[in-house]
Amino acid sequence: MERPLFLLSIVSLGLGGLLAFLVALARTPILYQLFPPGYFYHALVGHVDLAIVVFLLTFTMLLWNRFMPKRDPISFYLVLLGFLGIALISFSGKGTAVSNNYLPTIDHPLFFAGAILFFSGFWLASLVRLDLAVKNLFSKDPTMNSLSTSVVLAIMMLLATLTSIPKTGSHSELYLFYERLYWAPGHIHQFLNGAVLLFSWYFLAKLSGVEHELKLLRYANLSFLFFSVLLVLVPVIFEDPVSRSAKVFTEISYAIGLGIPIFLHAFNILRRPVFNYSVYSITLWLSMLLYFLGILIAYAGLKSDLRVPAHYHGAVTSLTLALMGISYHLVKEYGWIRDFPKTARFQLFMYGFGMVLFILGLYFAGFKGAPRKTYGTGFTDDSFVLLSLGLMMVGTVFAVIGGVIFVISMLRISLKGRYASIFAN
Repeated sequence: MERPLFLLSIVSLGLGGLLAFLVALARTPILYQLFPPGYFYHALVGHVDLAIVVFLLTFTMLLWNRFMPKRDPISFYLVLLGFLGIALISFSGKGTAVSNNYLPTIDHPLFFAGAILFFSGFWLASLVRLDLAVKNLFSKDPTMNSLSTSVVLAIMMLLATLTSIPKTGSHSELYLFYERLYWAPGHIHQFLNGAVLLFSWYFLAKLSGVEHELKLLRYANLSFLFFSVLLVLVPVIFEDPVSRSAKVFTEISYAIGLGIPIFLHAFNILRRPVFNYSVYSITLWLSMLLYFLGILIAYAGLKSDLRVPAHYHGAVTSLTLALMGISYHLVKEYGWIRDFPKTARFQLFMYGFGMVLFILGLYFAGFKGAPRKTYGTGFTDDSFVLLSLGLMMVGTVFAVIGGVIFVISMLRISLKGRYASIFAN
């Protein structure tokens, strides 16, 4: 099911990217008037869920299938059905869009069915690989080390969801209900993304001609696991999973449990730097630039404004870009192409540079108090904020161009390759 997972992840990224463009349009001076206000939050929810949650977790499953193969005939169909439910309700505009963190929700039966099916497939895929993951958890091979960690973290997400359910409170308070439900498992999801990011960096370095072997760093994933166990217990320990004390704990868990190990691994990679003009090297450097830009924003201090999405877009799109680079390797490995598309380097630069401008635009606007998750620009007449939002839109256009080139190229290559293989047989 590796290749169908690849195709599904590309489609999800493409649809999420389309919704991202609509969200950016709804935040851009003058242009926001072209966008229907009532659909803004549906587009925002759909973008996050499709381009971040579904894409990243589906691609993670693909990597598990590729590097940790196990007989698993069901999980793909569950995530496919889940994807369809989430995508349909996001584009339809039906239900109530709730802009809670980590898995923003559309309060509608179709969304719930989609989310349950998708995560059931994802967790099933992790459970069948648990024995392989435990065996390779402290491997000296950094790719197996980090990928095995991601499998265990997926199960931690499941456990954190189960401990969060009794703490959700009344469903009449939609935002708090879903915030409490997803706060702990959502934080563990970020640890999982960190593990997959480390896999991607080491794998891209290997593809660029530089191999690494872990020494003491092979035990760094103990930090991921230790803080994830504590996050499983956060809803139990704290009366309210989103109380101030619980939030302070989760912020500490990020800074220490996630940030420090990734920094150490990055330093390990940079000790033997890759300097060439290959697709893989370009991807590695751009991914690291985006990640550390997002982390620098976080350590500079955050409030509940546009600096928050500036931070997490840096951290998350660093992984998206890394998986784009790995995608070029996969389609060659599948035998669908012999040489990289001529647009590959241009696409990576456009997406990476566009996201840098996008992040900086959000950051500067947030630094002046621009609120997050807000339609239009009626909240301000500050010229600096408006110019920053304009910079955000310029970055969005560049990133969308890069994203569109990638999605169309991958879909064309995938469909052509699968079509050829069918007739070859």
